[in-house]
Amino acid sequence: MTDADHFRFVDFTEHPLVLLVDADGNAELHGDDQMCKIQTAAILSTIARDLLAEHGPGRCSPSPDVPTWERPDEALAPYFGTLDRDAQLWTDGTGHVWNLALPWQDNAGSTWLWYGSLDGQGAPLMRSNDWPEPQPLDALRFLRGPMSPVRRGGAA
Repeated sequence: MTDADHFRFVDFTEHPLVLLVDADGNAELHGDDQMCKIQTAAILSTIARDLLAEHGPGRCSPSPDVPTWERPDEALAPYFGTLDRDAQLWTDGTGHVWNLALPWQDNAGSTWLWYGSLDGQGAPLMRSNDWPEPQPLDALRFLRGPMSPVRRGGAA
């Protein structure tokens, strides 16, 4: 095999867009200044939607040499989430399902209930008697996680 079999050269009608992802799932996006940021975001959204559709149901089964991204601080990608309002289930952008009918407890012992709406990024807004303002679930999980559901009679 030659280098030409692995790499394709960008011609003058294309824009180079490079996404670098490290083992922790942190990403850097590099491109030229000629591409509109909104157009770039739309393209990446389409790619993400297609990848999610190709994945199918169930969890990933990575090979041993592929890093797993199941990390407590994993971003929930709320803008790719979906809400089943009738069932009160929110599926975050990584595929985790959150039962919003249940109260959720953070690592500091505060209990959070779904506020009934989503924030501008698509994350459920949660409220607690311990906090004056509703907070998005993705921010709560990042700042005060892990979050665990609370069922009648104690933690789930």
